[in-house]
Amino acid sequence: MRVLLLTDSPNITTGYGNIARNFALALRAAGHEPAFAATSHSGSRLEYVVPNGGPAFPHYNCIPVGRLADAVRDFSPAIVLHIRDALAFIQKWWPPAYSVRGNAAGIPVWGWVPVQHETVPWEYVEAYHNEYARVLTYTPSGVDVLGNAGVVRNRLDWLMPGVSPSYGPDGPEARLGRPGVPLVMSAGVPDQDRKMFPYLMRAYREIRDEVDVDFYLHTSMVGAFDLPTHARTLSVMGHWLFPLAHDKALGMPEETLAGYYRRATAYATVSTGEGLNMPLMEAAASGCAVVYTDLPPHVDVTEGYPDGLRFPVSTHPFPRNVSWERVPDVGDLARQLRLAVSAKRDPAAGRAYREAHSWAATADRFLSIARDAGVA
Repeated sequence: MRVLLLTDSPNITTGYGNIARNFALALRAAGHEPAFAATSHSGSRLEYVVPNGGPAFPHYNCIPVGRLADAVRDFSPAIVLHIRDALAFIQKWWPPAYSVRGNAAGIPVWGWVPVQHETVPWEYVEAYHNEYARVLTYTPSGVDVLGNAGVVRNRLDWLMPGVSPSYGPDGPEARLGRPGVPLVMSAGVPDQDRKMFPYLMRAYREIRDEVDVDFYLHTSMVGAFDLPTHARTLSVMGHWLFPLAHDKALGMPEETLAGYYRRATAYATVSTGEGLNMPLMEAAASGCAVVYTDLPPHVDVTEGYPDGLRFPVSTHPFPRNVSWERVPDVGDLARQLRLAVSAKRDPAAGRAYREAHSWAATADRFLSIARDAGVA
């Protein structure tokens, strides 16, 4: 079966580009033919070659998205799989909005989407109905959110992305922080305030007299929050490490980032809204203790991870512009951090998690859904 993946460029090592690249490799390994149609580069048809001796894939330019029709005619896919949320279709929130279905030359268009919030605006529901024949959410809880919001349930299913094989407990550790001092890692896009890094600083202030910890925040020092200022005003300076340079799109090589997870005693995410949380999955695959806000997607992706390595943080709801998110309880976050930094890394648990969340399993589930829909 041929599948055309419409999303960010697979050269991008984070987010949608990361998902598309690893999914294409898994489909190829299963005997199918994927290709990329990128909304983030222009030019003629290219050939994308996976780094380090990987295979090559057709890579179509879809700027403007009207050129998708040319890619469809040239590649003749059975499905166009659009990997993005509905924001791309809604001009009042995203001015360069586009249509996929209108440019797909009659080929079925499926969406593979994150569901980041407790509620979904009606504009998202309309977009999913208008654009997609089928909607695949990243997690099982996303199906319930979209179904409750009004998306027709017989169009819904879930397809959880896998963990890149680059991540795992085996391999070199990064030299990071003070030797012998526990390290808590967190990662996120710097210009998204829902990552809520200052909550980590506020929680650490409550336990700083009990535990000595270094924190590595894989983000920029200044973005949605001026993090050095928060650390200074909360009197927790001297415990926060940042990358020398951080590019929210290009990220860094997975092999390098994997060493950071292996150095970490624990991984903490205090995000108020997520559709998946790939770094949380990468940390679990590395055998780290994980501290996470009790959002339904976080519960989904940590299911089956050992209880002694899971430290969920209670939250309470608060409204945003058109949705509701959940902020962590600072006292509970402090308690869970205190416990997590005392936990022992578990390489066996990391290997088991990575095997259970392999990209091969994701591809198998996708192909099963496609067969049931009469496409494969």
